Amino acid sequence: MKCLPRLRSAAGFTLVEIGVVVAVLGLLVAIAIPGYKKITERTTNTVMTNDFRAAAGALEHYVFEKGGWPPDGAGGWPAELTGYLPPPDRWTRPTPIGGTWSWALNTDDTVAALRISNFTIPTSQLLKLDAMIDDGSIETGTCFVAGTTLVYALEK
Repeated sequence: MKCLPRLRSAAGFTLVEIGVVVAVLGLLVAIAIPGYKKITERTTNTVMTNDFRAAAGALEHYVFEKGGWPPDGAGGWPAELTGYLPPPDRWTRPTPIGGTWSWALNTDDTVAALRISNFTIPTSQLLKLDAMIDDGSIETGTCFVAGTTLVYALEK
């Protein structure tokens, strides 16, 4: 009797098995992305809240020592604040929410204010940031939006 050659089974995965794995991975990614966005948004808002408080503390320290607010920053920081803001280079770089820091004195809407010009976060995130700092409204309180500028008023 003649033996027939034995057929070898091919090693590997079937298309159905690969399809199931891809579907499960896609589902996990779909669940993870919103959570990741929420965490990064909250982290950014926490960093900004701490930055506002650090800068406000430095300015209040300046007022305590000098008896008044520093001069207007003309779209930046006045030289008089050197040594008060921790660490010095942080305040000249773009902020975590986009835009740039500045110090303003005696403007139309405030007497003394920290400002971030040209921020890039969406309004939904801006409302959450305002809620961490102030009253949750970007139109009222000590933290508000004036045009394309986020204002944190130290004195109105």
